Amino acid sequence: MILHLTLRANWEAAPADQPYRADSLASEGFIHATQGDALLLHVANARYKDRPGEFVVLEIDETRLTSEVRWEAPAPLTTDDLLPPEAAVSDTAPVAEAPRFPHIYGPINRDAIVGVRLVTRDASGAFTGFAPLPDPANPLNLKSPSQMANELLEATDAFSEALARFKDSIEGRMAELDEKIRKL
Repeated sequence: MILHLTLRANWEAAPADQPYRADSLASEGFIHATQGDALLLHVANARYKDRPGEFVVLEIDETRLTSEVRWEAPAPLTTDDLLPPEAAVSDTAPVAEAPRFPHIYGPINRDAIVGVRLVTRDASGAFTGFAPLPDPANPLNLKSPSQMANELLEATDAFSEALARFKDSIEGRMAELDEKIRKL
């Protein structure tokens, strides 16, 4: 799974019936991406903390992409931009190899986008985590009656299975006790 960060307004303005094209595809020849939530948050804070607006992250299944993906070093290569604080290098330690990032050389076909999440920010503008993207048709993120019914059935089935295992355990223990009593 690779991730692409973009302004929510850009994502929502993109035609839903066409592959997604970030601005960088026209200006740089590829779409920037990363891998892993922690690295995405670090890059977002290093590059976009002062940029206003809501951001979303596109979750992309790399195996479904029809465009080529190349894992390359980003530019500019600065330790502050590339390495999270916990990976800082001391003066005496050897310099770690800079991470490589997935660059998507073409548009992102919609069936490769398997999820979209809102990126949360604190009052200072720092990116802090992720939340479900609100659905305008369901702003409270309520489950449908069929979703609730399915969840209740799954929970009931799991409870029934646990109860059956408990019953078998009790019956086995009672049989052991009966056998011990007979031997007395």
